[in-house]
Amino acid sequence: MPATAHLSHLIKLLDDDSEVVRQAVAQELTVMRRELPRHIEQLETPLSADEERLVAKMLEPARRLELEETWMRWRWMDGPDAQLEEGLSQLSAFLNGWKTQSADLPKRLDALAEEAFAEKGRMDAHELAQWLFASHGGVTRFRGNSKDYYSPANSNLFWVLDTGLGNPISLCCLYRLLGHRFGLEIEGCNFPGHFLSRVAYREQTWLVDCFNRGRFMLAADVAKHHPAANPGMEDLIRESATADATLLRILRNLDDAYERLGLMPERQFMRRLAVKLMED
Repeated sequence: MPATAHLSHLIKLLDDDSEVVRQAVAQELTVMRRELPRHIEQLETPLSADEERLVAKMLEPARRLELEETWMRWRWMDGPDAQLEEGLSQLSAFLNGWKTQSADLPKRLDALAEEAFAEKGRMDAHELAQWLFASHGGVTRFRGNSKDYYSPANSNLFWVLDTGLGNPISLCCLYRLLGHRFGLEIEGCNFPGHFLSRVAYREQTWLVDCFNRGRFMLAADVAKHHPAANPGMEDLIRESATADATLLRILRNLDDAYERLGLMPERQFMRRLAVKLMED
C-alpha cells in the first residue's frame, strides 16, 4: 500500500473507540514519525486541528524518549558555539512540535545571516545588534516579549524566528549564533536575573542587552554601578557563559514556565534533561 494511502487509513482511526486500535495507530505513526510531515503534505486533505492534536499526543512519548536518549550529543560538537547551536536545535525542535527536525534550525539561521549580509554586508558586533534589535522605520526584527515574559515559547528559537519575540537568553543566543556566521566572537554573560551578551568592541568589553533593543553597556560600569553589584560581579562579567551554563539556564527557565502554567509532566521532563546535563 502506498505511504499516503496507508497514512490516510491511519488518520481515520486516530479517534477509534477501541484503545487497542488507537495504540496500534500510535505505534505505526511512531515508526514513521521522521517521514510523517512529508507524507502528510502529500495528502489530498490536510489534517484538521483535532487530528493534529491527536497525532501530537500519540507521538509525544516517543519524542520525549528520543530527546532524553540523544540530549547530550551536543557535547560531541567542536567548540562552544557549535555545542550551543546543537543543544538549542534539539531543544527547540522538541518544543516546536512533531513536524520539526533539529537540523531545520541551522538552515533558518543560515537564511537569516544571508538576509543580513545581503542588506548590510559584513557587520561588526554593534552593527549586527542594531540590525537585529533596533527599530528601523518603526519596525523591529526581534524584541523582548515583555507581555508574555514567562511563556515556554520564548525558549524555542523556531518560535523566536517566526514571531520576532523572545526572552533575554533566547535573543542573546540568536545574536551569538548569527554573529558566529559573520566571524564575530559573541559570548554569553550569565548575569543574575537577566542574561546578557558579552563582546569586545573598540578595545573595550561591552555587555549587550538584547532584550532591550541591543543596548551596549560598558562592562566595567555595570560591575560598579548595577544595584546587584558585589565583589563577585566583576568576575562574573569577565567570564564567558559556557554552553553548559547557557543550556542549563534555559532548562531552568522552562522548569519555571511550566510550573507557572501548572504543567507538571512538562516541568519534570525539563528537570530530567537538566539532571543529565549536570551529571554528564
